[in-house]
Amino acid sequence: MIFFCKFFDAHADTYTDGRIVVKHEELQVKRNRHRVQFNHPFEPPGNVITNALSYIYFEEKGLLKKKGTLRVFQDDEIRKLVPLIIQAFSVATPAQVVTVSSYSERILLTDQQNYCILFITERNLNIAFSRIHMFQTYNDAMSEKKRYTTTKENPSQISHSRFWKLVPSAGQRLEPGHENWLVIDLSDVIYQQPVAQRVGTVDEKIKVGTSDLDARLRKLEERMGTDSETKAEKPTTPVREIRSENRIKNKLTILREMVDDGIVSEEDYDYKKAKMLREAMNDMSIKEQLQVIKDLKIEGLITEDDYNEKKKELLDQF
Repeated sequence: MIFFCKFFDAHADTYTDGRIVVKHEELQVKRNRHRVQFNHPFEPPGNVITNALSYIYFEEKGLLKKKGTLRVFQDDEIRKLVPLIIQAFSVATPAQVVTVSSYSERILLTDQQNYCILFITERNLNIAFSRIHMFQTYNDAMSEKKRYTTTKENPSQISHSRFWKLVPSAGQRLEPGHENWLVIDLSDVIYQQPVAQRVGTVDEKIKVGTSDLDARLRKLEERMGTDSETKAEKPTTPVREIRSENRIKNKLTILREMVDDGIVSEEDYDYKKAKMLREAMNDMSIKEQLQVIKDLKIEGLITEDDYNEKKKELLDQF
């Protein structure tokens, strides 16, 4: 994996890449009522930090939770975070933690925000979260930015969340009394390995041929006679709209089958579904888009929340 590092002022306390922000903060972190001393500055190798972030998992809580464990950080997010974290650690003082505010893949009108602090004790990377995949609209983000200017968030003072809990993997353990604080042994062999080439998103899986989505879609379209239709005279606008609707439904149907077959994950499906709802209906009128998402909801291909979110977005365009 290749990292494209940017050059920063060595004395700066904020490092950014788009909406991802890494900062120094002087926060008190206590363990057994004693203040923790940080082994900063610290210069971790890029592969170690990359592997550490790649193996952080969580489980959702509640009646509507997704099954199984989920990755906290996505691959594109990690590629942006690693050089910023390395730079921040290299000039941090023993009194400073490194704070991270990052965003995962965009879902409709919201972003999934992660917020955590990182610090080194001996050879251990400590990472404590206050937010994992928290949905935020643009207005939420602006309100959060204003609030942050007056208060400093300290995830080490939190013991758990109502919505998620961290799940330790190899070389990791939870800080006693915390579901949101991981202690990662960076000397563990799993973190010392070269960074493996990952195929993380459903787009990448399709691109490298680990799924047969395009081939199955072509066969389905052939059975429906769409190939012969394209050779005919240029269709009218309503026919093109119907074909666009069918294509969205066909792709989501096949993607759902791929989830059931274990080819892609539920997260992959949600990502691709959100991307299609954003981009695949641009040639339709608002009325036709409303009808499409209503049909997709009836078919069970999108959730009630997906439907309501997209409907609100379309109605706001009137």
